[in-house]
Amino acid sequence: MYSVWGSILPFWVVFLTVVTTLWLGILSYLGFRNQKFLQNLFPKSNERDIRKKFEEVLKSVEEFKEDLKEVRVKLADLQRDGLTHVQNTALLRYNPYDNTGGDLSFSLALLDEGGNGLVVTSLHSVSGTRVFAKPVILGKSGKYELSSEEKTVVKQALKHG
Repeated sequence: MYSVWGSILPFWVVFLTVVTTLWLGILSYLGFRNQKFLQNLFPKSNERDIRKKFEEVLKSVEEFKEDLKEVRVKLADLQRDGLTHVQNTALLRYNPYDNTGGDLSFSLALLDEGGNGLVVTSLHSVSGTRVFAKPVILGKSGKYELSSEEKTVVKQALKHG
């Protein structure tokens, strides 16, 4: 006679064997990871004094704090120095004369964060090309008066910054 338990029993035995094997594999893996962590925490000296290890860690943290202070000081210097570099630019091409074709003339504003810098203007005509450079201080004309195109390009550069 064929028994129902005879066909079910091997399934449960196989299932429990697989589950137990997986569980033992997971526990073995976790134990191996824990052993590796402890070997890294207490290398080769076999000295298991946790106080000394904490002192080493605290010393490393203090060294990192000092390094971080130095990095912050250098970063502040770079940020302060960066404000004086050209950051705002604008270009305007135009035709200042009626007898020439195309927008061959231009004004270029090169300003730092504070609106200081210069405007370079090139005026192209049939008789030749002339180039001018004028200082800009705090977004306004310096020693020389700015033309309307130069004022426009300075405003554009400051707007983009």
